[in-house]
Amino acid sequence: MLNAVRMRAAQVADLVRSGGWRSLFKEVLFFKRTAIVVEKDLSELTERSKPLAAAKLTLVEIDKEMLSSGIYRFAVNSRYLKALNYLKHGCGGYALARDNVVVGDTWHYVSEGADDPRGLHEDLQRFGFRNWSKDYVYTFDIFVAPAERKGGISAAFQNSAMLALRSKGYTKAYGFYWADNLPAQWCTRVTNKWKEVRAFSVSRCLMFKRAVPLPKDHAGPAKEPSWLKKIPIGEKKGI
Repeated sequence: MLNAVRMRAAQVADLVRSGGWRSLFKEVLFFKRTAIVVEKDLSELTERSKPLAAAKLTLVEIDKEMLSSGIYRFAVNSRYLKALNYLKHGCGGYALARDNVVVGDTWHYVSEGADDPRGLHEDLQRFGFRNWSKDYVYTFDIFVAPAERKGGISAAFQNSAMLALRSKGYTKAYGFYWADNLPAQWCTRVTNKWKEVRAFSVSRCLMFKRAVPLPKDHAGPAKEPSWLKKIPIGEKKGI
């Protein structure tokens, strides 16, 4: 309980520090925000580690031993507290690290039950999933420190984490991103070629969330964001 309170307080502080109070309210109070549920066939993945190698970044699996070793330090404290909370609830994760400093992390949840929706992650339940396969994995909450969001690092990190999950025997990954998060759309849909499953209209008031399916053609195909069109072609690869 105490750790959960510390985690929430750290999250609030980080959000206010980076984007002001408006960014905080955008995360906890919103109405009809569009969420795009996506899937990735992991057999389609190809190795793309050059961006990480060039930045001297490595992929490290996050587990209790890794966190308790004292070897790694999280650049953003709230992400460390989140890691503790996620592991406590049975999630797995991967870190993006340089010189034993974690500058990014991504998380996943594996459901053992194939036919009981109560065993699925709460996001999957909210998005109406009813059947599941044991070789599927739900991925969520990918984070890369702002200073590292360049040179294609975010997309390469996501790709490397999915390769690691494939090596564990998983065949398909699911996740979602907010339609108004254009960098996430570009990273997930355009660069890493995840396929759209369905769009949902999500409303949130503090801890209470409600998701309503949108027409299947609502979101449409991924388009190049208008802000990206202004970037010279040679610089687009850096996203």
